[in-house]
Amino acid sequence: MAVFSEEFSNGIPFMDNSAKRFITELNKLSDAMKNGEGRQYVIFALDFLKDFCETQLAFENKVMLQYYFYDNPNHIKMHEEFRESVIDIIKRYDEFGADHGMPLNVQRMMSSWLARHIGKQDKVLGDYIRVKLTKKEKA
Repeated sequence: MAVFSEEFSNGIPFMDNSAKRFITELNKLSDAMKNGEGRQYVIFALDFLKDFCETQLAFENKVMLQYYFYDNPNHIKMHEEFRESVIDIIKRYDEFGADHGMPLNVQRMMSSWLARHIGKQDKVLGDYIRVKLTKKEKA
């Protein structure tokens, strides 16, 4: 079970709230899998991921542009690659339904995103935004 902690916090409220929600949804999928209900629950995880890509990642992209984030092209590329992975797995679900491996694949995709992107890349972005906000307050 994933827990929101310093590891995933970057001090930017909209990003921290998003990370908390992401962790909650990952844990819901994990709990369903433990209860033998992963195949039935995976559609809810996919709906969450679709919404996450359409709202959270799109908003984050706008914020990066607003603050002239130096790694904007790379960060947006990571968002786009994740979004494409989500679209691909949704297409597989729509075409074939949830096979036995799908819940585990979705759980792994979410866990990887949490560890590699939210826990690392978003921390860099959060640090950058905090510095920009601090400079803005002092001006």
